[in-house]
Amino acid sequence: MKWTANIAIAAACLFAGKTAFCGEVPLVFGPLIYDQLPAPFSPTMFRMRDFDRDGFPDLLIAGRDPDDRLMTRRGLGDGHFAELQLLTASGFIDWLELGDLDADGKDDIVAAWRGDVPRLVCYRGIGPGLFEEATVLADVVVAGVGRDPQSVALGDYDQDGDLDVAVCNYIGQSIDVFSNRGALVFERTARVRLGTFLGGVGFPRIVAPGDMDGDGDLDLVVNEMGGSRIAVLLNQGGRFVGAREYRVPQIGAERPGLAGMELIDVDGDGDLDAICPALLLETTQKVLAFMNDGTGALNERLVGDGSPTGYEFCVHLADFDGDGDLDAVSGAALPGTIAVGRRTSASAFSFEIDSALQFGQLIRHLDAADVDGDCDLDIIGIDGPGRTLFSRKNNTPQQGCGGLAGFVEPAPAPAKRVQTARLLARGAVLSEAVLREPVPRADRNNDGVFDAADVAIWLAEMSQVVPVAIPVKAGGAQ
Repeated sequence: MKWTANIAIAAACLFAGKTAFCGEVPLVFGPLIYDQLPAPFSPTMFRMRDFDRDGFPDLLIAGRDPDDRLMTRRGLGDGHFAELQLLTASGFIDWLELGDLDADGKDDIVAAWRGDVPRLVCYRGIGPGLFEEATVLADVVVAGVGRDPQSVALGDYDQDGDLDVAVCNYIGQSIDVFSNRGALVFERTARVRLGTFLGGVGFPRIVAPGDMDGDGDLDLVVNEMGGSRIAVLLNQGGRFVGAREYRVPQIGAERPGLAGMELIDVDGDGDLDAICPALLLETTQKVLAFMNDGTGALNERLVGDGSPTGYEFCVHLADFDGDGDLDAVSGAALPGTIAVGRRTSASAFSFEIDSALQFGQLIRHLDAADVDGDCDLDIIGIDGPGRTLFSRKNNTPQQGCGGLAGFVEPAPAPAKRVQTARLLARGAVLSEAVLREPVPRADRNNDGVFDAADVAIWLAEMSQVVPVAIPVKAGGAQ
């Protein structure tokens, strides 16, 4: 998300008691503030909006739930979130987006139901933070192998003025594009296969929209968890006919697994780069930047420091100290670790890890917003197995203003160009037995070797076991 400091915001910073600070100082965050979500709902990710227009972010939360629920939570302004609405989901939802599909001026929820009959669905917006139950837009398994949809991406891919939907099929190893024909009627107009040259299975998980080659239309970027690759699908006049794929760099003796991805302009050159958590078998984890040369090619790859422990599973970049460059917060699994890294150079992809807090079992999704209206960016995240939604308030002295006075919604996806897309992080619902089990040395992607990509797949496979209760007091603070 892009945050713009201006005179009004600076005034709000002064009013909030923030003062300008010159020179590098460590990033400082307060203790965890958390709320427990109802069992057996296991959250996978969330999106933020200010549904009730009170200046604080509210959350729309996707999850894996045998009781078939999708939920919204209202931000209270103190780091806590209260129940707002419960909706029905006939299948697990690993990913959702908000956008106005029917052009009525209200945001709708778009999601893919996983299950025996996977479907693309829409929950129509009917008021501030209120949605109708789902309307089925399409059967994802049509004329091919579009199995196990896990993520969706909204954008006007055919440039006809309305929002279309791209779906990432995990087992089907493909991307489907469904074009909006109006009145919530969608037609599949493209299917692109991924990782066709691999001996194993690529397991694509996240698809994100962005104009990667600067030609004014929306391209698609995908992470392949099993293939340890990033794929770029360039839009050619509303058609996607193939993918360019870029392998992760070798780090030491390893090639890391890619559990997540976000698109953001890392170096300030006006184009989108791809940021990924680099899951390694070694203790110290890394984050990766696939740098865009302006044509959509991601040949340059940079490595930065991530979590000092666990398996890196998600990363989000934001300006936490207001100095104009992007810092990092990353989340790990087994143990769940929240690591905060300060960008030490605007020209280099390097981070000083200022803190690493262990919490829960698997940090599945992280984002940044001003949860308390004090004009800086706080951390919001989820621990999937613990069914825990948490925030950490930013206490870092700000160089100017790194955030906004109150929450400002991200701009809706433009019809012609999307500037950024954020991280999807997935994890696992882990049983107590699984938590005691060492990582099994199995070649899960069938590429002939055991490596970190197999560990990432192993973590994702744990979605079908019974959740274990985590001793967290609901609504408490640590």
